[in-house]
Amino acid sequence: NPALTAEPSWKELYTIGGITCILNITIIVMGVIAYFIWPYLPGYTTTEQIFSVIQEDSLAGLISLDFFLVIGNLFTILLILAMYVSLKHINGGYALIALVLGLIGMTLIIPARPIVEMFTLSDLYANAASDAIRSQYLAAGEALLSLFDGTSFATNNVFGAISLLISSLLMLRSPIFGKTAGWTGIISNAVVLGFWIPGSTGFILLFLSLPGYIIWYFLLAPKFFHMGRAARNLQP
Repeated sequence: NPALTAEPSWKELYTIGGITCILNITIIVMGVIAYFIWPYLPGYTTTEQIFSVIQEDSLAGLISLDFFLVIGNLFTILLILAMYVSLKHINGGYALIALVLGLIGMTLIIPARPIVEMFTLSDLYANAASDAIRSQYLAAGEALLSLFDGTSFATNNVFGAISLLISSLLMLRSPIFGKTAGWTGIISNAVVLGFWIPGSTGFILLFLSLPGYIIWYFLLAPKFFHMGRAARNLQP
């Protein structure tokens, strides 16, 4: 019964959590489709070629620089907040740890994906007056591209996965979310932590986690909507 744990003061946040789940499903599906049209470029092609893609097709450049990942992470901030208010009654300490790790992890996607900076450098490179100046912009672009697989991205993956893993474990004890949602979240987020495996295996595991996330969000969305309705019904 959602009324057992729903709090009227958080009714909007419960509903936002449900909406965010639906948005994240849409983002994942669109991102996977876009990947096969405009593949991820950093680390797979030269800086000069990336600048060229940006100049020739800005949409292709935007998506190939992981735009959907940025949007998905930023929306997940709202989901993490909704998870906290929904699970803090089970264990306030662990729910708070999950909240803090999640907020730190999700916001780190911004420095890990300097997309605007790459577009700016691409314009400067295209309009450079000499080869020497173009070389400077290429060097700056290479430095930015190193961030795509740098510390911020690694921390984003680890903190984000651990945050959602903790929340999934708390769901096992929740009368609202239940064991199916809990175990789906545990498996999906545990797979994400496999990105530390060297070589292509880590990337493959990240990719394979996406169907798990789609299922997880599909399970979570109605739970949040039910809590939102229950919270509104509890208002005097």
